[in-house]
Amino acid sequence: MPLLLTICALHFVAQLSPGPDVLLIAKSSASTSRANTLKIILGISVGIAVWVVLTLLGFTVLIEQFPWIQQILMLVGGFFLARMGWAMLNGGLKTFRQQTSLENDAQPLATAEAQNYFLSGLFTNLSNPKTLIYFSSVFSLALSSSASSHLKAQLAIIIPIQTFLVFALFMLIMSQPTIKTAYQRSGSYIDIISGGLFLIFALWLWYDAFAML
Repeated sequence: MPLLLTICALHFVAQLSPGPDVLLIAKSSASTSRANTLKIILGISVGIAVWVVLTLLGFTVLIEQFPWIQQILMLVGGFFLARMGWAMLNGGLKTFRQQTSLENDAQPLATAEAQNYFLSGLFTNLSNPKTLIYFSSVFSLALSSSASSHLKAQLAIIIPIQTFLVFALFMLIMSQPTIKTAYQRSGSYIDIISGGLFLIFALWLWYDAFAML
């Protein structure tokens, strides 16, 4: 039990560290409904479940023997993050231009395109294969030969549930009316900044992938 609590505490801290998952949830909480954001959180939690299971099954050993697998995952993940970042950046720039010309042409702002929020959360989380290395470090004691299979089963269930609950609480904070109002006043700037950060995350993954060559 102490080991399980320690791993959960470490994961809690890591969850709230700046990254694509946190950025996506914060943006969605302030700009769309809680139901849509919960779909994103569910997708992220499923992604975490995939990484946890792969870690517990020893997938990191395979990556250590064949590093090119991680490189390919990082390149593909970087492409997805870059695609999302460009969509945010482009959308923010379009909204900004519409806002600045609204008084002249009196045209309504374009509505956001429909999207699958669950898949956005899932693919955003799966786009960072370095999560596998993170879990292999956090689970190091749990992966030892002396660790029980019961502990591994607990981790496979508890960590994804913890991910969902913590991010749901984070969503409740970020979706407060005052924050939503602030987003509505400066949404285009936030989209531009968010898109830029996603592009930086993508470049970071690509840099690390090529550095492994």
